[in-house]
Amino acid sequence: MSAPRIPDRDVPPPAPRRTRAGEVVVGPTVRARYVPAALIGLPLVAVLLSTFAGAGIQQWRSSRLRAGHDGMLEQLLAPAWAQLLLGAVLLWGLLALWALIPLVLTHRVVLLDERAGTLALRRGLRIADRAPLSQVRYATGDSERGGVALIGLEKGGARGEGEALRQWVVPESGWDDAAFDGLRTLQTAAGLRPAPPRAVLVRESRRIHRERNHRELAARLGMPWREEYVRDEAAFRDEFDRIRRMLGGKEQRRDEDPRP
Repeated sequence: MSAPRIPDRDVPPPAPRRTRAGEVVVGPTVRARYVPAALIGLPLVAVLLSTFAGAGIQQWRSSRLRAGHDGMLEQLLAPAWAQLLLGAVLLWGLLALWALIPLVLTHRVVLLDERAGTLALRRGLRIADRAPLSQVRYATGDSERGGVALIGLEKGGARGEGEALRQWVVPESGWDDAAFDGLRTLQTAAGLRPAPPRAVLVRESRRIHRERNHRELAARLGMPWREEYVRDEAAFRDEFDRIRRMLGGKEQRRDEDPRP
């Protein structure tokens, strides 16, 4: 898919995330990927599994009572709702810890130091590779979640001199606007043409997907395709509904309409 062309004056400047040292983060940070899961996904899972944790807490409370312990904690956990609530909270914390550890150890981003003109590939907690900015041969990336960014590096100190030796892969380049803006900043710093903002690319990708679906629906009915449908989706829907009614015998057929 070719990137849509928009006037430079209408392109907002990139707003990437930066480290405390001022380095540009190409790709999403651990925090950006972890917070949505920790605050939305994992609590839902914890609530669904809270009955199992509540049963365990009930067994623990019963054993404490049989041992002669009847303190404030045992009294607070007497209601079933308190056991379920505590079980959900404990599961939430446990799942959040389990999710954080592998994410930190496998996270991969590229750090761009604009002042020094250097790049660093970080894998987990360590720097796996370094390169000067002048070795960047290309830098491309997907604007939607699940995509990756590819950064090609060459041997020579200037592009066009030397053979490309290695390629850095940055997962989730289109995680959010800030992650993709890190790639756009790298492209600008390396002297490459920066990609349009992520919102523009996502909107164009969805438009192309809708157009492809509309073409398939029209082909199934034998409906003639018009270029105006690319720009006017309402016109396509109206004509598509009319063709369906015509094929169903609820509307008169026109000369250009497909035969039932």
